[in-house]
Amino acid sequence: MSGLSYAFTEEQEDLRQMVREFAQAEIAPLVEEAERHEKFPVEILPKLGELGLLGIVFPEEYGGIGADKIMECIFVEEMAKVCAGITASVNAHADLAAFPIYKFGTDAQKEKYLPKSIEGTLVGAYAITEPNTGSDAAGLATRAVKKGDKYVINGRKNFITNGTLCDYCLVAAYTDPTKRGEGISVFIVDRNLPGFEVTRKLEKMGHRSSDTAELLFEDCEVPEDALLGGKEGAFEALMGALITGRVSHGVKSAAIAQAAFEAARQYATEREAFG
Repeated sequence: MSGLSYAFTEEQEDLRQMVREFAQAEIAPLVEEAERHEKFPVEILPKLGELGLLGIVFPEEYGGIGADKIMECIFVEEMAKVCAGITASVNAHADLAAFPIYKFGTDAQKEKYLPKSIEGTLVGAYAITEPNTGSDAAGLATRAVKKGDKYVINGRKNFITNGTLCDYCLVAAYTDPTKRGEGISVFIVDRNLPGFEVTRKLEKMGHRSSDTAELLFEDCEVPEDALLGGKEGAFEALMGALITGRVSHGVKSAAIAQAAFEAARQYATEREAFG
């Protein structure tokens, strides 16, 4: 009986090579300036979109390539070897913002947001973390109150990747505070709506090329059709997005370690000491 093979397929290795070449040609020249000035180079998103790299796990009908999570992890790995910060923003856009819309959104929401997100011409963010509760979903202070055919959102979000760049943001808020966890809903909030404010861009020790911000929602009115999936209660979507993102975080961390090892090995091989 033969054992399991953990070797990558030819298709997977082809993707790895394509991403590696792209990252060296398009990302590497931008890293120093992006890290120094704490600015995500948003112009790379359409370039990634042209190659289908923002839509690896999305179906072809929305512009994706219909591959699996392993393929996406290969993409994350090769990108993060060059710059983990830039990769973090790309992950937040594809994994945390666009993917929940594909998985749980209505047909209208998918048509509105997915094609342009996969093209890289719309930028998404995901807002769950808050100043006093962290990423404890059940402890959210943000509220969304139904008034007529709209919801009014009030609350603050912190450490939001792509916060200053996003065209839309998935915002977690309690619509029924009597139901812990299960009373949370997710809204797709367009950046141009009144009451949606970026209050501060955050300075960080690492991942400086990944845009991170504090957001304020103050009497921010959104239509009923902004509810992810068209209904209240989105705890499953909330947790699913976090799990998807954490897989990518793990791959990214391994890639950082691999890149550090390769850099150290190269230095040790080339270094001349004592004449």
